Amino acid sequence: MFIDTHVHLDEFDNIEEILDRARGVGIKGFINVGYDIESSRFSLSLSSRYRDVYAIVGIHPHSASECTEEFLDWISSMKDDKKFLGIGEIGLDYYRNLSPKNIQLESFERQLSLAQDLALPVSLHIREGYKDAFNVLKRYRVSGVLHCYSGGLHFLEEALSFGFFIGFDGPVTFHNARELIEVVKECPLDRILLETDAPYLAPEPYRGRRNEPAYLIYIAEKIAEIKRVSLEELSRVTVENTRLCFPRYVP
Repeated sequence: MFIDTHVHLDEFDNIEEILDRARGVGIKGFINVGYDIESSRFSLSLSSRYRDVYAIVGIHPHSASECTEEFLDWISSMKDDKKFLGIGEIGLDYYRNLSPKNIQLESFERQLSLAQDLALPVSLHIREGYKDAFNVLKRYRVSGVLHCYSGGLHFLEEALSFGFFIGFDGPVTFHNARELIEVVKECPLDRILLETDAPYLAPEPYRGRRNEPAYLIYIAEKIAEIKRVSLEELSRVTVENTRLCFPRYVP
């Protein structure tokens, strides 16, 4: 049994088919992650329809201007929903810079503050902004996951020192993923989460095509190979890691 701890099911028309195909290969849980107001509302709605789908809601740095007081109040009003696991994906993206840096930082801090107040974990999207992100995180008492980790060995120790879990996605299977493979080797097994980020970042042998949760098995196989553990052991540990990262998660 594996859990896809980061997926965007709102981007699929055939959700029933996608979920059934994943369940058929042993994916037994799905954490659907919001990135703007519309997808966040959809995420919570979807989690109410499927027993094995859970929700994370928040504003991605690309949509930082959507982080309004009204939206934050809505998140607060949902705090008692048992399928609501955390806040995300939030963070900083200096690679594309689709939002001005000052707006990204403001949105990031406001959502971190809310996560701290609600005692909820966060799913962080950080791309070429690790230094600023870690400087901000020092001011908050939050836990969670660094989604689709791209900070290399340079930032791994600091990431782990914050108590964060590290999310690995399809790129770990790529033929040119030498640095990422070294990160997996250095990352403790009990701090690893498995993600697809579907429909993005499809693993080998589907690289360049539309990703889906069923392909998580290829990521799991690669991680097990790198860490020299069985799939059964990887399953056991990563399921427990999911529970520790997202305490509301109940399979």
